[in-house]
Amino acid sequence: MPIAPIPAVPALPQVPSLLGSGPAATSASSSFGTLMSNAVNGLQASQSAASAAEAQSAAGQGNLADTMIAASKASLDTQIATDLLNKAIASYTGIMNMSF
Repeated sequence: MPIAPIPAVPALPQVPSLLGSGPAATSASSSFGTLMSNAVNGLQASQSAASAAEAQSAAGQGNLADTMIAASKASLDTQIATDLLNKAIASYTGIMNMSF
């Protein structure tokens, strides 16, 4: 019985630099604002994709594996966003508690 070859792993997408090189990098506030806006939009997109995949799977039309992957990705994205928010709040609190 011949064994099928394992397909190649697709390349990971490039992670954009935080400093950027376009018009958004001209000022720190617009760069940070753009970065945060893109992060929130990406989080919303992953949650919407997971919801759509769950609805298709519940209707018997979707692939269960794809649904689980989308749900796991949305969950991980939410956990990362929550952890980053908690770290930002802790940093802000630490700075505010400093005595000069």
